[in-house]
Amino acid sequence: MLFRNLQNAILIFLLIISCAHGREIVIKDKLFITTMNDIYTNLEEEYADDIITFEGNLQRGEFDDPEFEGKEFPFVYRLGPGCCYNDSYAGMYIDYDGEIPPDNTWVRVSGHAVYFEHNGFTELFLKADSITVMDKPGMLTVKD
Repeated sequence: MLFRNLQNAILIFLLIISCAHGREIVIKDKLFITTMNDIYTNLEEEYADDIITFEGNLQRGEFDDPEFEGKEFPFVYRLGPGCCYNDSYAGMYIDYDGEIPPDNTWVRVSGHAVYFEHNGFTELFLKADSITVMDKPGMLTVKD
């Protein structure tokens, strides 16, 4: 009996350890902005080995950085609430080896988040393993 309980305890311990790193974090409508902020703030301590999956609108944009003048970077995002247009964007720039869909396409992306530092700024990029064009768009403006 003791041996069986010890085996179960060891199995549970090993499962906990294996799940602690390399999780898949699926970010949905609820707490979208909060989760993006947490990943940005705690990437290296909490999310470095995790697969991040989320949906959003894809839009290309440029950095205000002479080093990357004329280079566009895809960004998948949601909007936050506010009183004025353009109050908040939450999302990640995308680094992907495959074909990038056109702007204003609703996509699901999945991969590992990384920091990209340039010109005194730190940007959050998703080294995407996949980009899937969704049949219908989700909720663009989220509240938390």
